[in-house]
Amino acid sequence: MKRLFSYFGLALLMVLLTGVLAAAAPMPNVDFTLVQGLPDTMHVGDTYTVVVDVTSDVPFNSVLAMPNPQYPGKGVVPVKGGDHAGAGTSATVEVTFTAKSAPDRLPGGKDVMSVVVGVRYKGGVVIAQEFPFEVTVLP
Repeated sequence: MKRLFSYFGLALLMVLLTGVLAAAAPMPNVDFTLVQGLPDTMHVGDTYTVVVDVTSDVPFNSVLAMPNPQYPGKGVVPVKGGDHAGAGTSATVEVTFTAKSAPDRLPGGKDVMSVVVGVRYKGGVVIAQEFPFEVTVLP
């Protein structure tokens, strides 16, 4: 019985210390700056690149930018899967889109998509920002 309480006490101490250590680590301050977004109107065949600058007060492991289309394969489509950058405190990531479909294939002739940028830190902490766009696609 005494051993059970000592294991319980040890487990309780570990939980408390974990909470104290986690609370002591401040969250990084991350600035996501949209340098260039998508225009409000694109013609079929037009290509534009979304550019996002990321700066952090704490070194990160990596930065990832991914397209998030509402109508995959229609309207405005990403040219490639996304972009990434390695470790540091600042990075620039880009996602390029091409207008593919005429407006008759999209509700209201508009395509809705976004670019999601995530920053990964040691310990598995991820901070993300979404940049939404609504583009009218013209023939």
